[in-house]
Amino acid sequence: MDTLFPPSLAALREALEKLPGIGPRSALRILEALLKRPELLQLLKETLERVAETVRPCRRCGFWAEGELCAICRDPHRTQPVLCVVKDPADVLAIERSQAFQGQYHVLGGVLDPLAGVGEKDLRLSELWHRLRTEGYQEVILALGTSPEAETTAFYLARQLRDWPGRLSRFASGVPVGSELQQVDPLTLSRSLRERQPFSV
Repeated sequence: MDTLFPPSLAALREALEKLPGIGPRSALRILEALLKRPELLQLLKETLERVAETVRPCRRCGFWAEGELCAICRDPHRTQPVLCVVKDPADVLAIERSQAFQGQYHVLGGVLDPLAGVGEKDLRLSELWHRLRTEGYQEVILALGTSPEAETTAFYLARQLRDWPGRLSRFASGVPVGSELQQVDPLTLSRSLRERQPFSV
């Protein structure tokens, strides 16, 4: 059946199937929808090109940005001297939906996972140490999720920050074990954030 597809269409289908949550049937439905609406295909093409050209990690925190800094790092109202360390940019969005946090974020870009080949050098750790030395935070919240890899990373960070003079904390109970922050409802995240607990090793 693959030989029936024009090469460019086969390549687009293969690209779609590489996206999370999209299998062969979903990719085919997306192709059909795009081909039925050429204006949508054109809009998608232009938007993807613009994103590829302009969106980069924020120089300061690692969230998505157009330009040097993201909207959160540019916001003058985010004055809480608290830094929330998260795994991915999507975690920032999950916490922001809870409307319970007015500090800054630091996106690590993953968690330590030796089996997958992810080590310290693959994460934004040097940027984190620099921010903690220079930006005057009084508290660090480790909000990396509850997977085994996230827990390992949290304990690694806690050991590295043993001599840091500020407070180290983590979300209170309520975030299900093994879950990603994006999967937790905003109310649970808000409560867990407000009732966060000290983190010690």
